[in-house]
Amino acid sequence: MTRILAVTCMRNEGPYCLEWIAHHRAAGITDFLIFTHDCEDGTLGLLDLLPDITHVPFQPTGKKSVQWQAMRLADAHPLIKAADWAIFFDCDEFLCLETPMETFADLIASVGEETDAIALPWRFFGAAEQMEFTDQPTVERFTMCAPDPFFLPAGHFFKTLFRPEKFQKLGVHRPKNKRSKPARWSLGAAQPASDDFAQDDSRINLFGSMQTPARARLNHYSVRSAAEFMVKRGRGLPNRTSKRLDLHYWAERNFNTVQDHMIDPMLIATRAELAKLHAVPQIPAAHQHAVAWHQDAFATLMKDPAEIQFYWHLTLLAGSTPPTQDQTRAHLRRLSQT
Repeated sequence: MTRILAVTCMRNEGPYCLEWIAHHRAAGITDFLIFTHDCEDGTLGLLDLLPDITHVPFQPTGKKSVQWQAMRLADAHPLIKAADWAIFFDCDEFLCLETPMETFADLIASVGEETDAIALPWRFFGAAEQMEFTDQPTVERFTMCAPDPFFLPAGHFFKTLFRPEKFQKLGVHRPKNKRSKPARWSLGAAQPASDDFAQDDSRINLFGSMQTPARARLNHYSVRSAAEFMVKRGRGLPNRTSKRLDLHYWAERNFNTVQDHMIDPMLIATRAELAKLHAVPQIPAAHQHAVAWHQDAFATLMKDPAEIQFYWHLTLLAGSTPPTQDQTRAHLRRLSQT
């Protein structure tokens, strides 16, 4: 059996972690290595109830990024050494495959045995003018997303499914190369990567690199509804938890330009796995506890005039307008001249 490992780092993801685990277990993940820190919403207790999950609570120290600290723990864990393939990604990122592919095994088979790493580009999904949090699956609530082609560089980052034996260690967007011959990459299961891309660990963005649409990607639900974004922004950025998410973050991710249902064929299997999880004793109650915590957190925010004003601004900024290619070129030119 091919072992495929999902590694992630969670903080207050209680309402979302069941769906995320169910979706990726249905897609063929065999092992989950989940690091948690500073959780207040019951995420820890919920994860400990889940079967076949390796949950590692840890306390970040110093100024180094929380994600990097989690990855260094993962690098030393037996699961990474036992994995044939691995991916480090977040609880708001969902594998999405073009039919007839529906699983990681399908994806791996599609790129051939010679491939060592598959870059899975982001596709931003916006709030679609949803202001309130409803306890329903993320991938079913949000189906409006950024267009393709998309001329915003921030929309072209990626995460990587890779063979651990071919790389030195985990990275946020891509694993670190060994000093020996660079690994062989596929971009979105649509085209091979250039040697320059494969050799350069700093290349974490595919802007301008894809000549054909990705056949495999990550649907990135980084804002969800306005109410959920309000609660999420208190956690800070994954790599800079002391910096709160602001209107710039919302503006660069809340695109609702086109309807996209590419993920839909995968959802039948996801729902079946989710039903199995909800059938485990105590899990429904633990999930509802997390949902209530997030609802209470939002209600508390709505007692602060500054937070009410921020929420009002989210209401006014219902959706972002994708830049044209010329606008992006002009913007990048100005940046290069500073």
